[in-house]
Amino acid sequence: MIAYSPDAEPARAYLLRGYNDIDIFVEDVTAQNMYIKLFGRILAGVANVNQVFPLSDREHVITACANDQSQRNRRRLYIIDADQDLINGIPSLTLNHFYRLNVYSVENLLLSEAAAINIAMESSTNEGWADLAIRLGLKQLLSEACILLIPLFIVYALLDKFNLGIQSVKYPVQRLFTNQNDPKTLSRALIRKRILTLRAEIINSVGIQTYKTALKSLVSYVRQQDTDTSRYISGKTYLLPILHLHLVRVARFSGSLETLKVRLASHCELAIEPGLVFALINAATSISS
Repeated sequence: MIAYSPDAEPARAYLLRGYNDIDIFVEDVTAQNMYIKLFGRILAGVANVNQVFPLSDREHVITACANDQSQRNRRRLYIIDADQDLINGIPSLTLNHFYRLNVYSVENLLLSEAAAINIAMESSTNEGWADLAIRLGLKQLLSEACILLIPLFIVYALLDKFNLGIQSVKYPVQRLFTNQNDPKTLSRALIRKRILTLRAEIINSVGIQTYKTALKSLVSYVRQQDTDTSRYISGKTYLLPILHLHLVRVARFSGSLETLKVRLASHCELAIEPGLVFALINAATSISS
């Protein structure tokens, strides 16, 4: 795939305007077809989307949007992941043509049990939907993973809050398995060890009292929110890799993680985040500004 500079993407959007009724700018430079499939399904019958424009990271997206507030005759939308903003209670920016997801990452929107089972059926060709649903146990797998991972992601949020520059979500989830090929071995003990390591680093940087106060505040905040904690956990680097490895192990799925993203985007439910649906349709149908 040809990689373009973030600064070149607006010009590329202009050159490709004949193929798109709306210009959509995103963070990721990978899995472009995931976005195209997902947004295309949401906008089916409303607007054509044959290309999205990656700006490499959220800061580039925010900056580009902030610089695109003047009136012009082109429909556009700038979309970023929520990342740690949700768990830290940080409100979204109030910019025109801007939408921040209400989940950690766009991959969280792909975590559809029904879609995953349909994909598994293509690999396990002799099993019916109901039998695969029972054998895969995807809802239980991901629910249990979220219960184990949410304390870790609260600590990851503290790393972000204190801007410590310590590796967080890029720490591979497989390192938290006792068997790196089996996501069902996600280990409470290994997660606890990881939390204690990070706790020591945070305390060394900000002091124990600051750490305890901030931790108590975040735990209280999460408990006051919805019972579904999956939106606070990275779909990109944690939950989706768990799902992918499980499909490979149990249903003989042979595609890569990036392939799975595109396949799920083609089948997942579209009502998982109504705000995104509204933002896309509103941006595609509003008077250009």
